[in-house]
Amino acid sequence: MTAQPHDSSDAVVIGAGPAGLAVARELEHRHGIETLVIDRAAAPAISWRTRYDNFRLNTTGLLSHLPGQRIPLAAGRWPSRDDMVRYFDNYVRRQNITLELGCEVNGVVRAGGGWRLDTSAGEIQTRAVVLATGNYRTPTIPPWPGLSQFNGEFVHSGRFRNAWPFRGRDVLVVGAGNSAADIAVQLANNGAGRIWLAVRTPPHLVRRAIGPLPSDILLELFAWAPASAVDPIIGLSERLMWGDLSAYGFNRPPLGLKATVEQTGRIPTLADELIDAVRAGRVEVVAAVEAIERDHVVLADGNRISPAVIIAATGFSMDLDGLVGHLGVLDERGKPRGGFASHIGDGMFAIGYGIPPNGPLRAIRLAATPLARQIAAHLATTSSATAEALAVPLAD
Repeated sequence: MTAQPHDSSDAVVIGAGPAGLAVARELEHRHGIETLVIDRAAAPAISWRTRYDNFRLNTTGLLSHLPGQRIPLAAGRWPSRDDMVRYFDNYVRRQNITLELGCEVNGVVRAGGGWRLDTSAGEIQTRAVVLATGNYRTPTIPPWPGLSQFNGEFVHSGRFRNAWPFRGRDVLVVGAGNSAADIAVQLANNGAGRIWLAVRTPPHLVRRAIGPLPSDILLELFAWAPASAVDPIIGLSERLMWGDLSAYGFNRPPLGLKATVEQTGRIPTLADELIDAVRAGRVEVVAAVEAIERDHVVLADGNRISPAVIIAATGFSMDLDGLVGHLGVLDERGKPRGGFASHIGDGMFAIGYGIPPNGPLRAIRLAATPLARQIAAHLATTSSATAEALAVPLAD
């Protein structure tokens, strides 16, 4: 799946994750545009390959495929990590996507009517460049005072694979998202000692399915309605679903579910197994981390705990400043301007940044086709302008 270095291409996609693969497929198949996909990793969809062992898709496989190729039904309702890796590898082969793997993009600059990429494989000229490096480029670690002096082990969730190394050890998991919930449950089910889950902002807790319907399909049915109309209904269903969880450390979230997704980008946490573990006393919910000492962690409520291990499920950053920050295409939060998929200027496009309420894979599928159409229109316009410039006779 590795290509030879190219010195020019009609379009270059930076990032061989789902968003990059989807756009490349649409450009090639719908518009006949030669497209090169570059990634610094040794394989496509690297963030999926490095997920923890029991990872399962949080949205249904039925709605989570990329353009032109469905996820096999044999993968089940919620495909596993390995199911998704097989799917992405097969997607590259069947859709005949050209990849340049193990290729680091060091910089992107404007060059004439297009772009010049400085890469570890040499310079590449292109008339259109697509940013698709994703939301999980660089692990985020909060600046907790005293972290460097902690005597125990510190692990970011991006390096967590399974619970085996933590058997018999007391562990603090920091975070309240799906990764934190999954890790806490794995630890509880596989012999860890005492397990704490530090929560700063109370999450919305939902079941993976309500009756026969997956939760993501139910939430999709409410996509058309404003948060002010939907959130009271969802809030009531949450209270009926779980009851009052405040005694276990889960207070009510400050915003409704849809408002939370729209305003903060935080998606709900699938909590079936987590709530069972918390109610059984196998996972203890505690206040947010305030500071870290040599042998203790200081919590926001003043309590101290003594974990042997801290696992920080504190997310990732897009980390685009070094790549394109000098071009003025990022907003104040470091995201490409224009939303989930957009033309951010002069033949530079972006897709896949941010967390859409209907799930990233479904959003990628829906966004890739119109974005490819925009790219094709841009290339057609620049081709016409170049042809007209060449057709103008030189003065004597």
